[in-house]
Parts: sequence; structure tokens; C-alpha cells
Amino acid sequence: MIDQYSGLKELYEVVLRAKTPMRFGSRQLEVGEPVLYFENISLSMLTERNNPIMARGGWGNLPHVIWEDRSEVQFTISEGVMSAISMGILLSATVATPEEKEPFLISKREGPMKINDQHRLFLTQTPVINIDHKAFIFDYERSVAQKKVYGKLIHGIPDPFDETKERPCIEVYEDKDLQHLADTSKQYIVDYFYEYKDDALLYTVQKERFNGLFTLEGKFYSKDENEGFNYTNIIYMPKVRVVSDISLRLGERADPTVSVFNIIGLPENVGGNKKNLIFEITRLNSDEDGEI
Repeated sequence: MIDQYSGLKELYEVVLRAKTPMRFGSRQLEVGEPVLYFENISLSMLTERNNPIMARGGWGNLPHVIWEDRSEVQFTISEGVMSAISMGILLSATVATPEEKEPFLISKREGPMKINDQHRLFLTQTPVINIDHKAFIFDYERSVAQKKVYGKLIHGIPDPFDETKERPCIEVYEDKDLQHLADTSKQYIVDYFYEYKDDALLYTVQKERFNGLFTLEGKFYSKDENEGFNYTNIIYMPKVRVVSDISLRLGERADPTVSVFNIIGLPENVGGNKKNLIFEITRLNSDEDGEI
């Protein structure tokens, strides 16, 4: 049984603010600082479930005492565009920046391609080869990786398309001892790691998730039934938690992933007669954001 159901189609200017100090990557957030603005809201819904409970007895087992068991207030927002911070909140992930002393490595596969007359394969990135990361080369036939071959990384070779630049390349051999050069008539693929030198964010999803507390603010319109005027309404939730399931659908035929934020309102004593306040809606007597 749904006691409160409001379709807020014209919801806009929704913002989550930090209720406690928190950190996102290299950004330290203060209390009250805006964390996330929702710019492309496609659907929002405010719900509270109400279950009546009745104490029955006597002749006919009629109800004598009735009270209500109200659930938490849930606020659901669907957003079409996912930003860096919204992804961190949606995944309940700890967001950090990789340490500079540890290079961030990305795997890459190149090919299939043929080696040149010097039995060399030119690569777009410089492979990082160490104990933990190696480069693997396979000859490629019938759209499948076949026999593993071996290579030697060579530096300082001019780019075949621009002799003013150097380009990393690998000299390919048939055997591990690097004695017999590879067949130039075959195609090869190379699997290796290279160092990413730009900034990056690291999302860490662990069993103990990020559980930050926020305040939520937003606006929506209501219309007068008699004169048809628009009025601005402001919704405010003093303490909320973002609780969302992880659902990332990837694939050629998959629908675009939409960020669905399930926001649960928690009771908060904000002073005065507002004890255990979950949310409040203020209806202004004007359209504050309409065209002048």
C-alpha cells in the first residue's frame, strides 16, 4: 500500500551536499559542500510505504487498535549521464588517485600485422617489461592466436612514417633463445602493458563500502488548478544515504547504462519542533525560476 507517491517530472537543480567531511580522490570535501549536481534527470520518484497493523480479538475477531508501520522514505533518481563522482557514489566505491611512485599500467593488444624485412613489429606504445609484466607475441592465422613466438625490444628506431620521431619496436624470433628470426609471411599479435602518464581515478569496491551521509536539495513545479500558475517547490532531506545496486550492462546490444540512485531519507533532529524530520517540501507563492 503506497501512502505517498509523487511523480516529480519537472525536478531540477538537485544537489547532494556532504553532511560529514569526506574525500573523493584528491578532493577534500567540507560539510555543506556540494558533492554532486544532477543535470540530466530522466525520472524521479518519492515513495513511503505504509503498512497498517491491527490488534484483533473478541467476537468476530474485529480490530480494536490500529497503528501504522511506516517504512523509510525512498527517493529514486534516474540520470542519463554518469560523471566521475556520480560513478563513485553509485558504486559505493572508495575513490582515490594512483600514487605517483607507482606507475599505472594499461594492457594493450596490437595486430594482427606483418613484420617488416628486418623482422620487426612497430608498436604505438612503449612496452613495460619486468618480472610482473611481460610482452607476449603469437602468430595469427584463421582469426585465432596460434603458436607463441618471442621478441626483443629495440629502442631508438625511426618511425617508418616519420623519420624525425622514434617509435618502439620488437624484433620477432621463432625460439626463446632468440636465434632464429620469425617468418615474414605470417601475421602476428602483441599483448603487452604500457605506462599511462596522465591523471586517473581509482575506484575501489570492497566488502566494506563507502557509506557517506549527505543532504539533498531539489526543486520542482506545481500548478494551480484554477488559474494555471506555476509555483516553485523546494524539497529538502536533511540526512540521506545512497543505496544502489551495481548493475553495469555492457555489450553491443545492451541498452545505455542509466545511473539509478536509490536515496534513503533518515530521521534528523534539526531543532525546534522538527524532531525526526525526514524531508520537507516548501511551496513558494511564485515561480522563482520561470522566464521574466
